[in-house]
Amino acid sequence: MALRGTAVAAFVIPIVFSFVFGGSVLSLALSNAPGSIVPQSSGSISITGITDDYTAPVNVVAQISVSDPAYDCGDLYLTVFDVSVSPKKSIGQHAFFDQCYGTSGTIPLNEEFAQKIEKPGQYLLVAQLFDKDGNKFLTAEKNLTVK
Repeated sequence: MALRGTAVAAFVIPIVFSFVFGGSVLSLALSNAPGSIVPQSSGSISITGITDDYTAPVNVVAQISVSDPAYDCGDLYLTVFDVSVSPKKSIGQHAFFDQCYGTSGTIPLNEEFAQKIEKPGQYLLVAQLFDKDGNKFLTAEKNLTVK
């Protein structure tokens, strides 16, 4: 019987704790409480270096232009979605951490974003730049057609 109590303590209690803790973190992130992630206007961030139309297969290469005095460093996430299907499906995500560019610049720094798209369809490129504290972010989107 002692082994059964040890098994419960070792396996079940951590699982229950992870659900409770995970639920509270998710609840905080989804609420508008201080410290939650707050999207900002997209007027100071844009996706550059790409066109609207491509022919498959294609390697889409893009850069992000930032000009916002509130952002001098941050983490950049670029996600490509296939919007030809419902619901839209992510076909690739790239992360570029610790992008320090001053109050304006083009990122990613010393790296390149490139996403290979094999099949024709409608795609959406979404750029999110989180501030260095991870509390707020800028976002930009660009629609692409691959024929």
